[in-house]
Amino acid sequence: MSWTMVDGETVETRSIPAVTRGMRDGVEVHKAALAAGLSTRLLPRQVLQVFGPGGVQTAFTHGIPQGSSLAGVTFTQDLRMRRGLLGKAGVAQPRGATFSVGRSRRAAAQFAARVGYPVVVKPALGDSTIDVTRGVQDRSGLRSAIDALLTPPEDRPDSTQAAYGITELRAPGNQDGRVTVPPGYRFLVEEEVPGDYLRVLVLDGEVLDVVPSPGGPWSGRAEGSLPAKDHPTGLAETVRAVVEALPGLAVLSVDVVVPEDGESELVVVDVSERPWLELQHRISEGSARQLAHALLESGMAEAGLTAQDLSTTQSLKGTYGLTFQGIIDPAEFCTDLASWGVDAGIDLELEVTDAARGHVGGQMSADLAVTVEFVESLLTTGVSGQTAMKADVEPRT
Repeated sequence: MSWTMVDGETVETRSIPAVTRGMRDGVEVHKAALAAGLSTRLLPRQVLQVFGPGGVQTAFTHGIPQGSSLAGVTFTQDLRMRRGLLGKAGVAQPRGATFSVGRSRRAAAQFAARVGYPVVVKPALGDSTIDVTRGVQDRSGLRSAIDALLTPPEDRPDSTQAAYGITELRAPGNQDGRVTVPPGYRFLVEEEVPGDYLRVLVLDGEVLDVVPSPGGPWSGRAEGSLPAKDHPTGLAETVRAVVEALPGLAVLSVDVVVPEDGESELVVVDVSERPWLELQHRISEGSARQLAHALLESGMAEAGLTAQDLSTTQSLKGTYGLTFQGIIDPAEFCTDLASWGVDAGIDLELEVTDAARGHVGGQMSADLAVTVEFVESLLTTGVSGQTAMKADVEPRT
């Protein structure tokens, strides 16, 4: 919802919630599927089924192809396990150790002093590259970084949670009447390696994109992609070692630092099972679109479709058939969305098709990006307190 001044009065208007960085991968792959003329089915937590000719189908979760295994993504989200696997494979990493927020803060400070400031503080479990504090210069800064992690992940600004197989079973903590993470919640302290920070997107074992990211991927200072001729020496070998050490992952984001001396081996400072196309999207929407299409091709190849089958046939603006299920009050749902369509200047036609089952159907004529963001928002934030449990989208013209 938003508010607009009309004839001197404040009136309520409706707008699609902004796509968060945690949603971007799923949104871009969804757009790529519809742009290729394929039908889709969206389920909660960005589980996307894509249907090709003859009933051929594949699925993505947060934009990750189903070729990535549950074991692979879980290993990657557990930083202690991931560091152990990479270390065993001989991959260079920053010196680091894990500690608990409730019992080993002093030990964390001693470790930071031993390796030398600046250091980096990260959650030891969860989405990699998220909730990371870089450039911690002293003990006071370390204390502040740890205190920030006391806030439960769901309450942290801009935090994301895609814990596919990880479940927190411990009781939450309490500090001065405020709910916190459990006392045994662990965090990682690593030395901060000086040098050029690169985000490397890897698909099916091959380097797909390299983006210089001074200050880390979310600093807002990322630059355009590096051409292959400018890739640092040893990058392909480093990526290959990471892929072999972390099996079961169709896509990887590998964050690498090229040391300032230009002679030391590349240091892997983070690895994620997600493509994190938000980084490329901030630089160029076209770049994110091309990379999402590559992810789609990879996922559909396992289902037997070739790149030729997936050529972009749908225009960026068109008509899409819509079906929503699991609506609590479908009549109110249709009314609210009709008002939103008027506010947004979108041709939206919806009707209740089964009130008892909470089914709504119809069509929407709009830009592809608007259509996808609209559908995705109805399964995340919803409208007027109602969220759909399933959405089918079919390109028509």
